[in-house]
Amino acid sequence: MGLTLFFVAGEHSGDLLASQLAGALLRRDSTLRLVGVGGPRMARAGVEILAETTEWGVVGYLEAYLRIPMFLLRLRRVLSLIRRVAPDLLVLVDFPGFNLQVASRLRGKVPIVYFVPPMVYGRRGDRARKIARLGMKLLATLPFDAECYARAGADVVFTGHPARDLVRPSDQPEILRASLGASPTTPVIGLLPGSRRQEVEGIFPTMLGATTLIQQAFGDVRFVAAPLPSHRLFIEGVQARGPALTIWEGRPYDVMAASDLLLVTSGTAALEAACLGTPMIVVYRLSWLSWIIANREVTLKYASLPNLLLGRAVAPELLQDRLTAESLAAEAITLLQDEERRKTMRADLLQAASMLGPGGAFERAAEEVFKVLSGL
Repeated sequence: MGLTLFFVAGEHSGDLLASQLAGALLRRDSTLRLVGVGGPRMARAGVEILAETTEWGVVGYLEAYLRIPMFLLRLRRVLSLIRRVAPDLLVLVDFPGFNLQVASRLRGKVPIVYFVPPMVYGRRGDRARKIARLGMKLLATLPFDAECYARAGADVVFTGHPARDLVRPSDQPEILRASLGASPTTPVIGLLPGSRRQEVEGIFPTMLGATTLIQQAFGDVRFVAAPLPSHRLFIEGVQARGPALTIWEGRPYDVMAASDLLLVTSGTAALEAACLGTPMIVVYRLSWLSWIIANREVTLKYASLPNLLLGRAVAPELLQDRLTAESLAAEAITLLQDEERRKTMRADLLQAASMLGPGGAFERAAEEVFKVLSGL
């Protein structure tokens, strides 16, 4: 048996990212022993899972504060597992609130690589410098974050963004549209309400309310959503109050490829859709206290990553109080009626995607991990 690597990933997105990195590592060296905490994708990729963490995510500052006792229990459990395994290298993947605590407690005790480290661009204070002082190898996936970390003195490499590798629809857009019963002129609206339960429960009903108004305006429209399996029951329960909705469970890239327009919760999905150039309206909503805190912590002009990459409002954003069924429907109807604007948006989104680097992010990340291993 070769060297032992311990992965710490949380939420569905971290499970996906860690599984791809694990696969890239094992393709280079099948003698590696990979263990850690994560989810089913990591297990299928060859990681021995010691704790399931895909549902550990929390949205918002207030919500995280209220869950501190649970957070500390989980942190203590993971730290105990790491100490028991005594790995040669600790690989942290995304999951910033949790993984920064892991890193600070194990600083100097085990070499650490952090893939998809916390976003520091546009944050107040010296967060980048504090993270740099933890002495980890950072594998940044956003160019502006890599620059911020480099200025702060961190050991950072820009690997490119995983979206360039992950966004692979199962078929051509016209075939996917035809499976929905949509003609070339039938509007197809994709709903991507997020991967966290709080996001889905807080935002999907508003999206559904907008679909009713959109259908009233256009008549023949197709609506399609790609919930995670754990969210399907909620989606199906709520959708009874709206127009017919096709569910492509776990197929977000097919939804992105088939749609003329996406209603998408701010996050990685917006960046993934940009890789296909799919026009979108970006939405988000937090509890009012978390929103106040977020505005004190963040200096960013935009919420969505495509807009941040380009430094301008390419995709409309409806955030917090501006997000209502009526406002979302009005924006969607305007975009669906303006083919030239959607054409321009497609070009702009593809430009944003080009700033993420070429494909091969996981292989480059694996190469950096082996550089660290070679120095042990």
